[in-house]
Amino acid sequence: MMDFSKLPKILDEDKESTFGYVHGVSGPVVTACDMAGAAMYELVRVGHSELVGEIIRLEGDMATIQVYEETSGVSVGDPVLRTGK
Repeated sequence: MMDFSKLPKILDEDKESTFGYVHGVSGPVVTACDMAGAAMYELVRVGHSELVGEIIRLEGDMATIQVYEETSGVSVGDPVLRTGK
């Protein structure tokens, strides 16, 4: 398993101004709502621990996200931070 803990936190407030919210969690896949304007393959930070994820599907304002770290601490309603990258 890859170790993403050494990646720097993304601190550019201008690009992190848009948030969505976790709608569901199923293993490493998270669905998020309020993600209108997001892009396919955009990197996101999921949950309060800012887990690294990537948008793999968009439908309306819903996004399906592949999270590359353990999601056991992620709950419905947690923030999803768009990075614009």
